[in-house]
Amino acid sequence: MAADRREEKFLLEIAPGLVRELPVVAHHGTNKRVASFVMLGDVELNEKCGQLLVERFRSEGLMDRFDMLVALEAKGIALVHVTARILGHPLFVVIRKSVKRYMVNPLMVPVTSITSAGDQTLVLDGRDADLIKGHRVCMIEDVIATGGSVTAACDLINYAGAEVTVIATVLLKGDYSDPRLVYLQKPPI
Repeated sequence: MAADRREEKFLLEIAPGLVRELPVVAHHGTNKRVASFVMLGDVELNEKCGQLLVERFRSEGLMDRFDMLVALEAKGIALVHVTARILGHPLFVVIRKSVKRYMVNPLMVPVTSITSAGDQTLVLDGRDADLIKGHRVCMIEDVIATGGSVTAACDLINYAGAEVTVIATVLLKGDYSDPRLVYLQKPPI
């Protein structure tokens, strides 16, 4: 006999006509339940959210505040790719969550994230650090909850000699606040 696998769902309207049904899942290690928002693999969602972020940059006069895009591995990669294409940026940089064998002189900072078990390390390949040095950076992320990962990433970018001037996310799921922040939705917790 099969178990009943019906899940609680949360409907999220990101923009008119762009609705996603999110599964409500237990937050590991707590009694909390959260709506799980995953953009990976959803082409339409990434395309539309990239367009909406660029529209916000234009409408809020942010286009001249950055000249480089950076994303955190992994869920922000598709979004930053779309955003870079729309903006006509020929490249972007990805901050990784572990040292890779191909990296040269990687820069690292520790981070604790509520979406990952245990402590992690954010890593910037030394070659990517050279690429962003002296640039004004727009950090692209899919979801910001506590801001722990974004704050650590900003520290890493600053350490590399660049300045984070815009922080952009699709969803803001907590009380994180920063004057550089641009977001598309703040769903109820």
